[in-house]
Formats: sequence, C-alpha cells, structure tokens
Amino acid sequence: MYIIFMRRYYLVDHKILFFFGYIFYLFTPYFVGITNMFEGFPGIELYQHFFKQIPENKLISYAIITLLWLPAFYLGHFCFKLLKPYKKSLQLFPADATSKGVDYVGLLLIFVLLLFAFIARNSLRGGYQSYDVGARGKMSSLLIIFNFFLTYQLISKQNVSWLLIIGTAITALLLLSMGGRMYVMQTFIIFLIYKTSFAPRPFKIIHIAGFAILVFLLISFVGIWRMNSSFSTEMAAYSLFAEPVFTWMSTATFLNSNDIPFFSIPLNFITSFFNLVPNTFFSLQPYTVSTSQMVADYQSPLGADSVWTNIVINFGSIGSIFFLFITGFLLNFLRHNSETSRFGAVYYLLTCAILPFQFFRDGFYLLHKQLFFNFLILPVLVLVFLKTLQYVQTLFKKQLIMQNKIQTDPDT
Repeated sequence: MYIIFMRRYYLVDHKILFFFGYIFYLFTPYFVGITNMFEGFPGIELYQHFFKQIPENKLISYAIITLLWLPAFYLGHFCFKLLKPYKKSLQLFPADATSKGVDYVGLLLIFVLLLFAFIARNSLRGGYQSYDVGARGKMSSLLIIFNFFLTYQLISKQNVSWLLIIGTAITALLLLSMGGRMYVMQTFIIFLIYKTSFAPRPFKIIHIAGFAILVFLLISFVGIWRMNSSFSTEMAAYSLFAEPVFTWMSTATFLNSNDIPFFSIPLNFITSFFNLVPNTFFSLQPYTVSTSQMVADYQSPLGADSVWTNIVINFGSIGSIFFLFITGFLLNFLRHNSETSRFGAVYYLLTCAILPFQFFRDGFYLLHKQLFFNFLILPVLVLVFLKTLQYVQTLFKKQLIMQNKIQTDPDT
C-alpha cells in the first residue's frame, strides 16, 4: 500500500493580493472619473471636482508610472526567486509548549476585550453616527493581536483554543458594529490564506469563489448600513468602490498642484518610524514629517492617503519603481521564510492580509506600526514572556524532584 503525500504551496499569496489592491485602488478611481459613475451619490461631486481639474499630461504621467509599478514588483519577486529557486512544501508545525501556552494569552485577551467593549459601549451599533477614533482604534489593535495568536495555533498540529476563536469572532463583530471594515477584512484574508495553504482540508477554487462573494456581500451590507441606506445593487457597488475612489482624492489634489519629481528624499518614510516609540516617556511626534509638508498642496478630505501619493512624494517617480522592486523582493523573502519558521509563517500571513487594502490606503506611519509593532515587537514580547514562564516552571519542577529525592534517600 502506497501513501501519497500531496505537496502544498500557497494558492493565495502576496502576488495575487497585491495585484487585487493595485487594480482596485489605482485604476478603479480613474475609471469612475472618466465615466461619471455613481453620479448623485454622496461625495462623488467633490471627487469629480478634483478629478476634472487634473491636467491631461499629469494623467498620462500617472498612467505610465502606475503601469511601470507592476513589472517592477514582480521583477523584485523574481529576483529573489533566482536566489532561492526551490519551494518547500507547506505543512503544519509541530506543537510545543509555547504554542499550547498561547491558550493563556487567549484568556488574557478576553479580559482585554471586555474592557475595550465597556470603553466603546457608546460606539457599538452606531456605525459612523457615533464614530469614536480612540475606541475603534483599540478594538482594531485588539483584533490584530487576536489574529496573530489564533493563526499561531492554526498552523500548529494541535487543537485551537476556543477562547481565541470566540474572542476573534466577537471582536470582529463589535468592530463591524462600529462601522469598521478594513481590519475585519484582514481577518477574512488571513483565514483564506490559511485555508488555501496550511489547512488539512484546503479550499478548492469553488470554495474560494464562494467565500469571496460572501465576504464582499457582508462588507457591502455593513457599508450600506453605516450610511443608513436601503439595500440595492447600485448602492452595494457604491459601498465597495467609494473606498478606492475617495482614497484617490489625495492623488487628484497632488497632481493638480505639484510637479512629479524623479527622485525625492523620503523624509516622511524615515520619520514615520518614530511612531513606533511609545509616547509614555517622550514624544517624537514634533519630528515627524508628513507628506503634506513635503509638497505644495495636498489634501485628504476623507482621511485616507493613496499609496500612489505616499510613494511618489517620498521617493519620486523613478524612485517609486525601485521601491516597488524592493517590496516584491522582500515579500518573496517573507514567503520563503514562512516555509520553515512558525513565527515567520504567521508574520507572512498577517503581512499578506494588509496588502490588498491597508497597504494602498494608509500612510507609512500606520504601515510601519503594523509591520514592526503589532506583527513583530508585541508578539515577540508576549512569546518571550511565555517561554520565560515555562523555563521558570521547568526549573521549579526539577528543584521539587531533587528535594523529594533527598528526602526519600538522604545518601543521594
């Protein structure tokens, strides 16, 4: 009797997720602008006002730069593949004391969830009508931490803590009730990558399609609900596409008032790392350079910043191509590392989850906080604390055993 082991690889990875965000955020707004879609819907008149002011030569420059980004990204991916041409089959990692000890982290996070839910009690079920930046920010950060430790156990050969499953689900539901969709989408994407890579019973193409449809229907419904509107096909489409359209307003205002540099000193990119330093002891906020400080006129009327303006303002048109090349190279490095490292696998899944949405609509100060604090520093501190407790517990047990031996056999 022969046992056939099926080799497993990522079916949904950074290449696919980046391409989705690239089309969704960089081409959808242009299409809406030239076709006058969603005329009469909230905010569209303001968007068309900005879009129609863009000089034609600037739109051509935008198209050329944007089209060059895609081959630059995949070329970076391919160049790393030249260094590491062979993939390793994905498999669940062996359970150990630390992965089992994550159960206690789940218990702690449940208490934090109760505390945050109490703090945000006036914002729950309020959508945008009771928008509280602080309360929603806390709940979003908590969901990220739940995602990390839930994924840590999902890709291990062990039973997953029900506290982590229930806590993640409740946090996501509460966040949706507050009008927050993006971080919940990250949770869905993490689950999708897991179910198409590490899961013992992986999704097939039909499952992926069904899952995607259900998620987008849910996200559309939440968008309609927070606008207090009735459901319709056109309203559902507007709820989805308004996100990249309004994010692109920052690009429209930049193109209207600024020349596109070939190269630029990335002051905003560099100083955004200051956001990693807690304000408890001292604040580095006065030394942070925003993108609006680097150009003549730049507006984000609804808060989100397009990745196009963030990268071009920081690096310039030619510099942005090198940035995308390095991004593709590093993401393929993370994918390769995820094949042999449990922590690396979790980090890669969480990084992939921000690619199709947050990467394209948030500034570097938020992206760096996600990549280096929420996905790296904080989980490492928690895991080191767990390992330290386990080490102390082991020493204590050994000491008790030695004491028992001495008491039963004094000659030992």
